[in-house]
Amino acid sequence: MSRYNWQRIDIRLIAVGASLLVSLISLLINNIPNDDAYAYIRTADIALNEGISAAIQHYAWASYSLTIAAISLLGFDLFASAYLINSLFYALLVYSFLSIVRLIDNTALVSVLAAFCILLYPQLNEFRFDIIRDVGYWALCLFALWQFLLYYEQQRNRNLIAFGVGLLIATSFRPEAVVYLIVIPFALLFDRRHETSNSRRHFARAIGMSISILGFSFLVLALMGISFAGMLIDFLSVYEPFIETTLNSSEANSSAMSTAVFGEYASSYSGPYLNLFLITGILAILIAKLFSGIGGPFFWLLTYGAYKRFLDLERNLCAPIVFFLLANFFIVFIFILVTRYTSSRYAMLFCLLLALFVPIVLANIVKQFSRSSLKNIGMRILILFFGYCAFDSFISFGESKAFVYNSIDWINTESNSSNGLVTNNHTIAYYSGRVEDYDQVERFLNETDITSARPGDLIVIEMHYEMRELVAREGVKDLLEFQTAFPNLDNQQLAIYKKN
Repeated sequence: MSRYNWQRIDIRLIAVGASLLVSLISLLINNIPNDDAYAYIRTADIALNEGISAAIQHYAWASYSLTIAAISLLGFDLFASAYLINSLFYALLVYSFLSIVRLIDNTALVSVLAAFCILLYPQLNEFRFDIIRDVGYWALCLFALWQFLLYYEQQRNRNLIAFGVGLLIATSFRPEAVVYLIVIPFALLFDRRHETSNSRRHFARAIGMSISILGFSFLVLALMGISFAGMLIDFLSVYEPFIETTLNSSEANSSAMSTAVFGEYASSYSGPYLNLFLITGILAILIAKLFSGIGGPFFWLLTYGAYKRFLDLERNLCAPIVFFLLANFFIVFIFILVTRYTSSRYAMLFCLLLALFVPIVLANIVKQFSRSSLKNIGMRILILFFGYCAFDSFISFGESKAFVYNSIDWINTESNSSNGLVTNNHTIAYYSGRVEDYDQVERFLNETDITSARPGDLIVIEMHYEMRELVAREGVKDLLEFQTAFPNLDNQQLAIYKKN
């Protein structure tokens, strides 16, 4: 193919097609759904059978579930609808990512490398088989950033409106997206290409648009009889125990924690610095999560690129990206400060923004090798790098979970359908059809769960340390009659008992 024809090809469309193909393949693989999936599926089911208001009462931030329910009206089951929605969001994420990279560096080499980077990003592909609302949140935030960068460069109102609408929809998936809607316009004040008065005018237009969009959305919700404040309170109620513990820790709790951390003797000296110790430790956890989120190969490439000054980019263009990074870092830090934990998916948006610069570093490395006698070695290193990413993205090293479906087959064929079922596994609760609130399944069963079961009920337990301790406990083991285990008797990852 000639150089002219190659440059006319929009690599973004090819990458979107590849992303959709990967998503289609994932639909054909019979994976065990992630635990969070059942909350969304249950809410979508309620929306279809009882209405939108009932769905919102069940799960306050229900937009993702309502979208699943709407797509299912086309003839798909709820799980297929969720996978279809996520595949479209992955396509939007890929297109937006490549569009942002093109604004930073519009060369063909960088575009091709960017396509490989986003399609083979291992940490991102870990979630491709999961049913989570975060994928839509990431995609819409990247789309909004792309539109804001276009507005930043050209001051076109349509890009500003697209930025606001994109983040408004993202807020319907995760409420923290509203932070970007308010914070990102401030980047316009750092645009040194214009006089200060022009920068302030552009900022006033952007922040006015953000406030107008929020006000209009509140009005629409009010007309629909939906209280945004109520939804927010219901959402935050999930984190109320964490907030209560953080803000109103008693002196006794602080003393016990200080003793546990520093020891009985040292706590009298170091106890006053417990909060400082916790904040520093939480910050260290956050940094570790960001490192695991970006992944080793990408992290070391970015480090090498910074050392070699391959990332000496236009300051004005990077200002909105920096604001996005800082806002996301603040959001994740507050989350981990309140809850004392975080998942790598909460830091994924931060990592995606850093990943924007990986293809630029790779392109500079390729150019360096092409100017030396090591051109062939450079190409082999590039192939090895993307080969590793592909292997890490799509080859699973975990143990197969097919035995879960085998256990469901056993339950349906070997037990009386009138008998109840108690389990700590979401998949068994859902597919057995015997647990109405399958999304409320807890990972840890307790003694009351077993003693309150009726005689003849099945007790299906995903076995881990705490559950092995439970079934061996006096007062519990005599109530249980062992039936079978999966994948086999020697490897009892899932054990089935009958209540005596």
